[in-house]
Amino acid sequence: MQVRGFETPYTRAPELCIEVVSPSNSRKELREKVAAYLEAGAVEVWIVFPQSKRIEFHGLEGLLPRSQYVIDLADVFG
Repeated sequence: MQVRGFETPYTRAPELCIEVVSPSNSRKELREKVAAYLEAGAVEVWIVFPQSKRIEFHGLEGLLPRSQYVIDLADVFG
């Protein structure tokens, strides 16, 4: 698998992929990353927006109302 100009030894994505958004990330780039993670085998992708203190959850069905992973996120942006 060759991605973004370098080779990786991994043949598939982990079940959960977490992407922390930086000011330079575009919405298009984030959509492409979510699609790439899911196509590579991820079950769920979290997009973390530190500036607005929110998290989006994505799965094969699209944008999810909540994560299937049980975790207390109350202190993430504390």
